[in-house]
Amino acid sequence: MSGGGWNIGIHQSGSGRIENSGPMAVGQGARASGGGGAPAGGLTPAQALDALAALLAAHGADLSDEERARARGELAEVTDQLAAPAPDPGRLSRAIGRLTTALSSVTALAAGAEALREAVAGALG
Repeated sequence: MSGGGWNIGIHQSGSGRIENSGPMAVGQGARASGGGGAPAGGLTPAQALDALAALLAAHGADLSDEERARARGELAEVTDQLAAPAPDPGRLSRAIGRLTTALSSVTALAAGAEALREAVAGALG
């Protein structure tokens, strides 16, 4: 560590072949996910969306009025994007990010939002 800062990167060394397998993320707020494969325990984006809507109905009262309203709006945006013939990956990703933020204060809802993110990432690659 030079200059008093923390190194939050990755350093690999060795005399042989170094292989990495699978997604890798480093640093504050970093996320890694793999494309392809079975998303979110085998859920399709539509199934994950339905499951999250059911969780929101069951646990929505645990959110503030503002969080609940924002979550419903973002859920509608995600629903519209997934129903579109050619969903906009950037718009979908941003809506899911905002949805995740709105639901982050309730564990069950945060887990449902993460399952949706994984299902969409797996489906869109």
